[in-house]
Amino acid sequence: NTTNLQQGLAKTWFQFNGTGTPANRGSFNVTSLTDNATGNYTQVFTNNMSDQNYATSGIAGGASGNWADSLDHMYVANPCLTTSVQLASSYNTNLADTERSAGQISGALA
Repeated sequence: NTTNLQQGLAKTWFQFNGTGTPANRGSFNVTSLTDNATGNYTQVFTNNMSDQNYATSGIAGGASGNWADSLDHMYVANPCLTTSVQLASSYNTNLADTERSAGQISGALA
């Protein structure tokens, strides 16, 4: 637990299937994944971030399960919250569900 509190380490990570009924395949410090709409998801944190100024990174992959079979993008869809982050995935500028999406959050926990 002590290492998780150090600044600079990932405080949250997730890897999920965003097709059909979206579900996390693996995660850390995430209680749930919400499907808001096509290509739009919310990851809810188990332990809140201390503020909304945290760093996010992510990747989205195509429907065949390969990371590189399409030009999908994942980005923060709305301002970050201390309790969750809303993400969107797109293909050629259109929102799209992807089979493999992953991301991590770095910053300070509350």
